[in-house]
Amino acid sequence: MNLPKKFNIKKIPAIINLVYNRGQYELHFVYEIDKETVKSESEGIVGVDIGEIHPMASHDGVVTEIFNGRYIRSLYRLRNKVIASFGKKIDRCERHSQRWWHLVKHKWKRIKKIDNQIMDGLHKHTAKFVKLCESRDIGTIVLGDLTGIRENINYGKRANQKLHQWAFGKITQLITYKAKALGIKVEVIDESYTSQTCPNCGNRKKPTNRNYACKCGFAYHRDGVGAINIRQKYLGLLGQPVAATMASPVVIRLEVRRCSA
Repeated sequence: MNLPKKFNIKKIPAIINLVYNRGQYELHFVYEIDKETVKSESEGIVGVDIGEIHPMASHDGVVTEIFNGRYIRSLYRLRNKVIASFGKKIDRCERHSQRWWHLVKHKWKRIKKIDNQIMDGLHKHTAKFVKLCESRDIGTIVLGDLTGIRENINYGKRANQKLHQWAFGKITQLITYKAKALGIKVEVIDESYTSQTCPNCGNRKKPTNRNYACKCGFAYHRDGVGAINIRQKYLGLLGQPVAATMASPVVIRLEVRRCSA
């Protein structure tokens, strides 16, 4: 076996993975880096609502930002179409025949490429978000806890598929380690009722579309309401008025080069 020049044979790796990559096996070694912990002295707090349609919505007490998820959602739709298309062709072949293996190989090659594009999009969004936090002297990022949301769900075939593909765990992980590198603390809290509570009057109402509209006259982007209330809940102020009128959310789109799968 030919080892890389910088391969450390004296240090025990934290994780060792044998990965099949496009017709060949690769051995991946993951090491823990001994790095001095950085701690930010900033006091700003930002609430983050992780969504299925838009990966993130954030509110820092002044600015609300929606991280657009259109590109990533289009990749998930493409992924599902690729699986369905190849699945039909593979089902018509004799199992383990030459054509069967040919189709299986090309199916996973295309899926891997799409998965890499999805991960690249999530990395770009979370990196942009954390950098904005650093530039605004944010010391604490508060995330809504979505643990267990997939359990016992049954909203129909298409809705269930979207929820099971929801990358909230990966987004949480990416934000956490990128924020830690900059000394920004990450907290996770229960997000119950944060999308239903009016930031103006405290009334609870379940939104029926992408916009939240309360009987008191307050109207805002649904994900923005979630981010505002996650921050308020962390501060112990959920239900207390924030503002009758707020600036419209800033939409942040991914800057990516579209490639065919």
